[in-house]
Amino acid sequence: MTQPEAPEEKKKGLTGSLPKIGRLSQLILLIGVFLIIFVPLWFLNQQQSGRQAELRTTLTNLTRVLAIEEAPEAKLEAELAQATAETEATKSTFPTTSQSPEILDSLIELAELNDLCIYQTKVALYEPQDKDKARAIGSMLSIGIALRGQIPKFQNFLLALDDLLPTSQIKEITFETAVG
Repeated sequence: MTQPEAPEEKKKGLTGSLPKIGRLSQLILLIGVFLIIFVPLWFLNQQQSGRQAELRTTLTNLTRVLAIEEAPEAKLEAELAQATAETEATKSTFPTTSQSPEILDSLIELAELNDLCIYQTKVALYEPQDKDKARAIGSMLSIGIALRGQIPKFQNFLLALDDLLPTSQIKEITFETAVG
């Protein structure tokens, strides 16, 4: 026996798959579903620009913080060692108090080379009263020399003194002219 064939069912479209309600109700239902899905999405999308700007600012700040290179301890120790070596090298260019006889001899020799007559010498040790300065620079050597001679020869002496003792400092010069 052959069975009768069942009538072919038509493929239902979007409106055909909706519950059996009127066309107007179907339209209202579709609009409601659309509003329920797309209104929250639209609201979230509107908030994204403000949130993105805030996140960009945070990212920029984090990038700046991460870009700052932390100085490792070894690097700081190397810089300290270099600064200490430079300080010691600079200190070695300055004469010490134990070198005062040598310095005085070289000044006398320089004066004689420039035809200047030395009639008085004085060596003094200066200790800064400020304890911090005393610790930083130590004691200073003060050498006083009284010279007689002509001004151009004295100028040559000063120029040669700069080459001989570049760290020296002239505190006082007194000129006396002879009246004849």
